[in-house]
Amino acid sequence: MSKYESTEQLYAVLGSTWRKAFEQEDIARKFKSLGIYVHFIVHEPEGELWLMPDATVHEGAWDGTPDKPEVRMEMKADIAHKFWMDKLNVPMATAKGDIKAKGPVSKIFSLLPVIKPAKKYYPEIAKANGVSLEV
Repeated sequence: MSKYESTEQLYAVLGSTWRKAFEQEDIARKFKSLGIYVHFIVHEPEGELWLMPDATVHEGAWDGTPDKPEVRMEMKADIAHKFWMDKLNVPMATAKGDIKAKGPVSKIFSLLPVIKPAKKYYPEIAKANGVSLEV
């Protein structure tokens, strides 16, 4: 059974985590410097999150990008939970197919230092939204 009970809960947690992260000037500045659209596709429950070049978040299917997203990450919600709880070896998960990444490798890996400091917000937001912190 998934850590997330619904798509709405998934958005409440992951969307809020990104918004909280982008409220931090340093994180937002680093993400904006990448100048890319990032598309996360999540399964079980189904959902989509878009990170915009201006450090904003869009939840749900969306066709508003001027071009295809430069980075697309696809995974089950439980894999995303492990990632945000800092309990996932990303290269191993990618090699095993738990994370499907599309886009230039340099752009994909440029996201990791931006995301790392944002992980500290996830546990509190997840717990507040009824998601178990167990991995």
